[in-house]
Amino acid sequence: MPHKRLLVVLDFDGLLINSYALLRDTMASFGLDVGDEQRFRNRRKFLKYLGGGKELLNNLVGMSLPKTRKLRARLTDCYRERGFIYPEFIDVINQMIAEPGIHCGIVSRNFTLRPGPTIRQVLARSGVDDKGLDFVVPVPIGASKVDVLDGMMSGRFREALVCADEIGDYRAACAAGYSSLIASYGFDAHERLRARGQVPAECLYDTPDALAAALRVRLAPYRSRREIDYVTPESLSALRLPLLAGMGAR
Repeated sequence: MPHKRLLVVLDFDGLLINSYALLRDTMASFGLDVGDEQRFRNRRKFLKYLGGGKELLNNLVGMSLPKTRKLRARLTDCYRERGFIYPEFIDVINQMIAEPGIHCGIVSRNFTLRPGPTIRQVLARSGVDDKGLDFVVPVPIGASKVDVLDGMMSGRFREALVCADEIGDYRAACAAGYSSLIASYGFDAHERLRARGQVPAECLYDTPDALAAALRVRLAPYRSRREIDYVTPESLSALRLPLLAGMGAR
């Protein structure tokens, strides 16, 4: 069995998928309003789902109408029918899955019903080889992400990396001894991550493309194969000439 040298833990909501749009549309179908995306991303976690000052009162009244399970069921349908991960991550995740020295998967506090199968379905329909993932771990509400990350850490890994998008994720990664790449386009805005979370600027990435590129750089030392992206006719000729010369010498 190949030795796994790098552990990569990916968050799901906010990092790999635009969860705000799915949540906004689901809430709107019940007559509820989470507000615009920028204010959503600058709220404290509990208020993200109840709305800010403009929406809070109406949402609290409206919440007595739909049962929470019905809302979660509709959100689940929304993920499974309309959810796609950002295309920038598809190739890099599949590369990690194919690399024998990398142990990778998802750890997520996803709010849908049966979050594990839901996450896998979104990944598969996006073009990710979800069957090749080493783990998909849903974190229940109230459970500690630090405990989950602690339990996954092992001396077999040379390095452990968390890719996520919230202040709590960054703090959990630090507490468990992981390095981190943090998306500032997800559930927490750049300003909030810096001011409230004290996340270093060098850990922050403002677009999926920038974070996916940074992840590729971190993976490079653990790649077991060198890839040839393109072979030119000139390079083929350069290879062919020594072979022909050798044959002529016979």
